[in-house]
Amino acid sequence: MKQYLRKQLFRIHRIIGLLVGALLLLLSTTGAILVFSEEIDHSLHSNIYHITPGTQPKPLQELMNQARLSLRGNAPYLYFLRLPQEPQEPAVIRAEYSSDHKIYIYLNPYTGEVIHQHTGKGNLNGFLLYLHFTLLSGKTGATIILIGGILLLISVVTGILVYRKAISKVLFFRVKLEWHSRTRRWRNLHRIVGVWALLFNLLIAFTGIMIERKVLDARKKGDDTIATPALAVSYETLLSKARAQIPEFKPVSIRPPKKNGDPVRVLGHAREAAFWGLYSSSVFFDAHTGNVKKTVDFSQAPFTDKFNACIVPLHFGNYGGIPVKILYSLFALTPGLLSVSGFLIWYRRKYIIKTHQR
Repeated sequence: MKQYLRKQLFRIHRIIGLLVGALLLLLSTTGAILVFSEEIDHSLHSNIYHITPGTQPKPLQELMNQARLSLRGNAPYLYFLRLPQEPQEPAVIRAEYSSDHKIYIYLNPYTGEVIHQHTGKGNLNGFLLYLHFTLLSGKTGATIILIGGILLLISVVTGILVYRKAISKVLFFRVKLEWHSRTRRWRNLHRIVGVWALLFNLLIAFTGIMIERKVLDARKKGDDTIATPALAVSYETLLSKARAQIPEFKPVSIRPPKKNGDPVRVLGHAREAAFWGLYSSSVFFDAHTGNVKKTVDFSQAPFTDKFNACIVPLHFGNYGGIPVKILYSLFALTPGLLSVSGFLIWYRRKYIIKTHQR
């Protein structure tokens, strides 16, 4: 019975690997590059991300007006994606036409000049994100990626059950690569890589599924956004009030109402660790009166909020500096390597060995 169960698990593991092998290779490659995509973009376009500081920043509403004037037609929704955190940084505004059509506008905060624009897929980071999560195919591609993530999770679990006796051997270096051996090189490589990347691939599969669900959810919602309204109070007043609500609060983003009745949200970070990202704490304001409606101090957030907040950092590895990113980039290649080695193991058993036995 145990032998039969093991054979069935191995069969499932093998079939899944063959079905999604090419997809895993694509996700593995794009994921490894995505870890460093922001650094690459900043290096290639340093003139966009580094400006000459001026004496006095323009009012934020004026920057918003300049961004709107730079667009063709009327964007349904604009918001401050990133406020300057340093004197030499630009202000970044995002214009949303739909889930798959966004424009990023970079402005000099001291002059109001639009220094750069690109679409959601118009830079390396955006293009790779769309490819990684939607295959550049919107809802259909996102559905395929979600199914691929679920299959990867099943593949990892069945791999644990099938190769459970080899786990301790690999961890204690009792399984050698044996690259000179035609019969064992790919099998041993598959086991060694699979074991050492076991926890990482479980983590990536689970967090990827969680993110992909949000990607699909964003595409299910109707396009009922409104044009960004003129607020009754200035953005600067809201920022001042937000800083007073949470000790050491540093605003990063301002999001006006997206639907009638929605609040204005000021997102940022305070005393929480960098692991939780730049947008973990927030203050909600009434769009008409400017009164505080809700305050979220992430340092006092419940477990569920912290669980949801850790999904993206754990998937992308953007929380521990260059050393962590290097590890993530290397481990991100393992699903692709496992798909290649798994295919070669199958191909050898299916065709080469049978050919020689005839």
